[in-house]
Amino acid sequence: MNVGTLIQPSPVPFASAYILPKNVSAIQVLPAEDGEPTRLGLLTQLPEGAEIFVGGPGFSEGTVKVLCQGAAYFIFLDDLLAVKKGAALAYA
Repeated sequence: MNVGTLIQPSPVPFASAYILPKNVSAIQVLPAEDGEPTRLGLLTQLPEGAEIFVGGPGFSEGTVKVLCQGAAYFIFLDDLLAVKKGAALAYA
């Protein structure tokens, strides 16, 4: 899969910041090396309380790219929408 060239539309605005209320599964995005495309890394979890920034579209319509502590990850849109919904309820 050539992750570096895939662009998918996203219902989440880019450059939005969120604090995770729970652990969220994420796929590490490895930087391109020597002209190679971006690669997928390990499946990991971003910890509860981590600040994430939406950085762009994901590799599919069900994912979005985020930045967390200087590293890039893909997370599942359903997880982010749950965070977004929780934030909206907290400020309502």
